[in-house]
Amino acid sequence: MKGLALMATVACASLLAAATPRADAPANLFDSAGVFVDNTANFPGPWQLADALEQAHFTWVAMHVHNGLNQIGIDPLWVSVLRAHGLYVGAWGTEEQHPLIDAVLADLTIRENDFDFYIADAEGPYERKKGGGWRSRTFVNVFRDLQPTLPAALTTYGAAVAPWVIPIDYASWRNAGFDLLPQAYYNQFPRVYRPDMTVAHSLRAGWPLERVHPVIGVYRKYPAWRYVTLLQAAGATGFSVFLADQATAADYLALSPLVAAVSG
Repeated sequence: MKGLALMATVACASLLAAATPRADAPANLFDSAGVFVDNTANFPGPWQLADALEQAHFTWVAMHVHNGLNQIGIDPLWVSVLRAHGLYVGAWGTEEQHPLIDAVLADLTIRENDFDFYIADAEGPYERKKGGGWRSRTFVNVFRDLQPTLPAALTTYGAAVAPWVIPIDYASWRNAGFDLLPQAYYNQFPRVYRPDMTVAHSLRAGWPLERVHPVIGVYRKYPAWRYVTLLQAAGATGFSVFLADQATAADYLALSPLVAAVSG
């Protein structure tokens, strides 16, 4: 039964592949400022967030669309309101044990919502030491067959202690045109996940600096202003905030000098 369900899912994706092509997002999308949304039920609606991001000159919003095989429905009102405020709207999904199906599900929600980009959150199941070394190549091969030109990025663990590198097949993602969004959650893991440490780890893992864009942890009531000098010291271009569900308008405004530096 699982095999039949998979075949049906892939067949559905193949039919949708003939849909009208999407408009291209800007080539430097991840060089700008963005934010991750986990659960829209945590908000009174999209308007307050859209206003705050527009005022702070953010560029993109990533909506949580699946955890492995568990799909998360997206309210089209959110997409339309965010876009009306000049924001690019994309998707992020947590990739788990079934990379082929995960990639197909990502493609389906991209087409259904006309998303502008996709971010894959690939962590433990994708580590070589846990038997997941093959999953990166499988995911990106299927994803790029279905979405050959869509802007895309990988987000994953921020860093290992130097000189070590987290055992994930970064090369497969990099060669498939994904940028890297390392999780610089200094608020939770200050010994290793400081933004400059995550950037240094990314370089050790083979990423060019221009394709590395840290994700800062703005949750557990940790204020965004504490990241400003840390991001400046990291030397990367572009960043994003995790998590919109807990960040405030004041957090986005505190990051405005960094946004201005990117835009300028």
